[in-house]
Amino acid sequence: MKADLLHSLAFTPPIGPPPMITTREANCMSGEERRARASEVRRFLAGRYFDSDRDRGIRQRLTALIEGNAQSLTGTKDVAIVTGDNVLGKSTMLYQVAFEAHRRLVAPHTDPDVRPVTTARTITGRRVENLEVDHVPVLFLSLAAGTTVAKFNAQIVQALGYPPGVEKRVRYLDLLERHGVRLLIVDDLHLLKTSLKLGREALDHLKAVVTAVGELGATVILAGANLHTHPVMDDPQVTGRAYEIPVAPYSGTTKADRLAFQQFLRECAKHAQPYLPAGRPDHIWKELPHIWLERSAGYHRDLLQLLRDATTAAIEDGTWAITEKHLAGVTLAARAERRNADAHATRRRATAPVGDPSATAAPRSGASA
Repeated sequence: MKADLLHSLAFTPPIGPPPMITTREANCMSGEERRARASEVRRFLAGRYFDSDRDRGIRQRLTALIEGNAQSLTGTKDVAIVTGDNVLGKSTMLYQVAFEAHRRLVAPHTDPDVRPVTTARTITGRRVENLEVDHVPVLFLSLAAGTTVAKFNAQIVQALGYPPGVEKRVRYLDLLERHGVRLLIVDDLHLLKTSLKLGREALDHLKAVVTAVGELGATVILAGANLHTHPVMDDPQVTGRAYEIPVAPYSGTTKADRLAFQQFLRECAKHAQPYLPAGRPDHIWKELPHIWLERSAGYHRDLLQLLRDATTAAIEDGTWAITEKHLAGVTLAARAERRNADAHATRRRATAPVGDPSATAAPRSGASA
């Protein structure tokens, strides 16, 4: 992400909530008015960050790491590795970490349209200059497939706002120091393929970056899908100073798991329930959690899609309350639909009478739960 975009997003407030309406007002709406209302509510829900006890705990831990590294002696710093399956909300949560750190480090600059500046001291031969440059305390990089050393360095300098090619003339570390970088987040690390020579070289370079950035007093956070199987976790140079922060789907395995899931649903529901006047305040999280969990398997992205689509469906059809029918009618991403179809087939085989040929039939491609 370009530094100027990160600054703008960090200080741009989210979309405001639509005005609330009463049950009587809702019941008087025409079909066209309900569709317009549903679109308005969907826009609001899509633009929100849905916080949770899980995310707050991780953010608190990462903030403590950032502050601890900044206060420690010069040298290598501790690293965080955030890992888990895809679509669990890792990147979304890390953007919040980046925004919070940026707001804290550039204070009192708060204008999203004006980039903060700082003074950097440069030495060229015997000449010493004080230059006014953009203050970029936070960099958020998302690795692309096939990342090499050259591409990684290019990504750094371009995120800082320089044109392509500058990385061939200026050391990336000088630029990071010049712009005051104090937090570097490298996401999608799983795309770094170390089975290829260039990928191994890029990983070695990334380790050097971690060390060099630490000497500036900055923190590095690495993130990606299922990094517990990635070679980065086999490298003692990384794991010797890294803290692994796993992110898992919500589940209903234990009482504590069920309570954590209900609490997340409760927090989500408070943003949707004001626009569902026919529903009871605790209906979403207290009476339907098993349906939410069965359809989403506890995956963050699928839960939020269920919330948005079921809420808008309940508004459009005039029910004004989420029902099991609304949740069952949501079409999830292909990955989730295949997962649900497989789970449904497994349950059917487990409960079918012995010798029932239908129990061994393969699920139809794309079937939903």
